[in-house]
Formats: sequence, structure tokens, C-alpha cells
Amino acid sequence: MRIIRLLKNDLAREASLWVEDKIISPEQAAQICSRYGADYFNQKKSRYGYFVLTMLGVLFIGLAIITIVSANWENIPRWARMLGLISLTMLTNLLGIKRAADGGNNAAVGWFFLGGLFYGASIMLIAQIYHIGEHYPDGIFWWAAGILPIALLMKSTLLLLLAAALSGIWFFTESSLGFYPALFPVFLSALAWHCFKVKKNSFLFLALVCGLGCWLEYSYSWLLGGFNHFEAGVENLALGISIFILLYGLAHRLAADKKWEDYGILLGTWVLRFTLFSLIIFSFDWAWKEVFRAEWLMPPVTIGLAVLCSVFSALLVKNNTSRLIFISAAAIIFTGILLVITAQAEIGGNMLLVFQVADNIILLISGAYLIIAGIQGSITHYFFLGIITILLTALIRYIDLIGNYIGASFLFILFAVILFSAAHFWKKNNQGEVK
Repeated sequence: MRIIRLLKNDLAREASLWVEDKIISPEQAAQICSRYGADYFNQKKSRYGYFVLTMLGVLFIGLAIITIVSANWENIPRWARMLGLISLTMLTNLLGIKRAADGGNNAAVGWFFLGGLFYGASIMLIAQIYHIGEHYPDGIFWWAAGILPIALLMKSTLLLLLAAALSGIWFFTESSLGFYPALFPVFLSALAWHCFKVKKNSFLFLALVCGLGCWLEYSYSWLLGGFNHFEAGVENLALGISIFILLYGLAHRLAADKKWEDYGILLGTWVLRFTLFSLIIFSFDWAWKEVFRAEWLMPPVTIGLAVLCSVFSALLVKNNTSRLIFISAAAIIFTGILLVITAQAEIGGNMLLVFQVADNIILLISGAYLIIAGIQGSITHYFFLGIITILLTALIRYIDLIGNYIGASFLFILFAVILFSAAHFWKKNNQGEVK
């Protein structure tokens, strides 16, 4: 069972009350907290809320100063603008260096964060003063690149988050203008180093996974465009599914390691949500029509990447037979679909219907499996996700295909059967546990 950070702190405080009421001993409280990653002995030293509020205050101070300067920008002489921007940036960063030297790490991070905001404002405003360059993404890149070394030296999650956000903005603005963001992996490497070597952080880990996925997709589009422009198409969808097959294996590999269990559970949860969302999209016939009508530029490369991702995913879970079978089945089905799609330029409506019906059946099976797994494993997320999947599938099919009173009656009966069956299974499972 995974608990978010704020609830971990609540658990530690609640355990202290149990100790005071002599319900459990301090040793037992420490063991309970340790099981869920909470620190029983250092809970009073936690200043997370104070740090968040302080950093938000620093953010608004920076925005206020930048707003005031912008409002009076035209009335300030050019030399005063230049001197003021450089002085303000240097002063805040020097104060950060001083506080870091004195051992005040949180205060230093606050000053560096404020200095980072002023640094970015200085880049943009100085470029405006002297009309330096017309490729504005360069300014965002140097803003992110300037903050990154300080974030790595301070090992600060906040500063790295700022650098990651700026690098993401640069990535999309650079690519939107038709240029390949070749240096984006530098920022991804920094995120990976922080997440796996410095401090575990779920938000940065998700940012790393999303950033890596976007970079791979854009790189493939660059390949499809002959390395001179981006050519996005249906093959990006195929690559995305291949990547998520690989991420499924990675999630279970991480979850099997006690040290990275939180990462594995988090990644597995989002892979599951993406899978169900994709199945819902392809439960409509128009989605299959678009895929079959699309022009495939490099079918062999796309199929090869799908096979490669599936093989790596299988290697990651080779010690888990059930996961290995699941990945193998998913890989075979996905590769088979790709072969059918790329081999036939035109396909009849009957075949489209077969794919659509098969997708809906998989959705129902997935929902039922999640309900059973949720009940057996006492995982409420799986249980309710399974219920939502089945009911949403039935509702979509009612709107899309049935749409009359008789169909609605059968639909509501199906709802009742599903819910009564789930309730009966839950009751039977709980009675078995009591016995």
C-alpha cells in the first residue's frame, strides 16, 4: 500500500498519539511508520509546509518586482536597465551563495530560486533592449541551462523542477519552429540523476518519464521527416504503444525492488490508466478507420521498434511468469495488428468491426479483472477503476450503438448484474478471510 507524503506525516503524528495513549510502544510505532516510509522520530523536524509557503511567497515577490519594472520599462534609461538587471540578478545569487556557505540550505534555495527568476527576466529584457537574435527559444534554453548547475550543486528539488519546466517549454517552442531539440537529453539526465541518486521524488520521476517519452516521439518524427523536419503520423501512435509496453515491464521491475517500489507502483498506475484510455478510444469504429486509412512511411522500422520494446519489457519481468505471459500476449497481439494494418491498403468494414468488437471485449475483461484483483488484494483503486471501466464501456456502447428504450433496459440490467456480482464476490471473499 502506497501513501502520499502528506498522509505519511499524518500517520507519524497519529502513531505518536497511540504511544501517548499506551496503545502501542514507541518501537511498534517506529515499525509501523517505517513500513510506509514515514519517519516517526524526526516528524517534528519536518518543515515541508513552511518551505512550500515560503517558496510561494518568494515566487510572488519575484513576480511583483518583475511587474513593477515592466510597467516602468520605457521610462528607465537603457544603461540603468542593463545595470539594474545585472545587479539584481547578481545580488540575489550572491545572497544564496552566502546562505549556502552558512549552512542555511533552505534559505539558500529560496534566494537561488528568486535569482533564477531575475536571471530569466534579465535574459529576455536585455535581448529586447539590444535586439539580440530573433530565435526566442534560445533565451528559454539559456535560462534553463543557467539554473541547472545550481540545482545540481544544491541538490534542490525545487530548482530542478524550475529547470525542468523551462526545459520543457524550450523543447516544445524549439520543435514548434521546426528545429530539433538535440540538447534536451541533458536535462533528462539531470532529472534521472536526482531521482535515482539524490532523493526520491514522484513528481520529478513522472516528469522524467513524460519528457523521455516526448523526446522519443519527436525524435521518431524527425526520422520520418528525413532529419530536416518533423513528420508526425500514425506511426507515432504505434511507437507510443510500444513505449508503454516497455514502461509496463519497467514498472513491475521497479516495484519488485523495495528501494524503488514507490516509483514502480506510480508508473504502473499511469500505464494502466493510459492502457484503459487507449482501449476506450479504439472502442469506436472511427479510430480504426483513421488508422487503416493513414499513410505508413516506415512500417518495417515501426514494427521493429515494437518488437524491440516488447523484448526489453519481457527481459525486465523474466522472473515473473504471469507478467511475462501478459507482456508476450500483448506484444503478439499488437505486432499482429500492425502487420495486418501495414499489409493491407484497403480493408473491409467487417474486419474493422472485428477489431472494434475485440477491443470492447478486452475492455470488459480488463474491468472484470481489475474488480477481482481489487477485492482480492484490497486495492480500492483497482476495484473502482474496474467498475468505472465496465460501466463507461456499457454507456458508450449504448450511446453509440443502441440508443432506444429496449437497449436502455438491457443496459441497466447489465449494470445491475455487474454490480450485484461484484458485491457477491466481495462478500464471499471477505467471509473467506474471516474463516
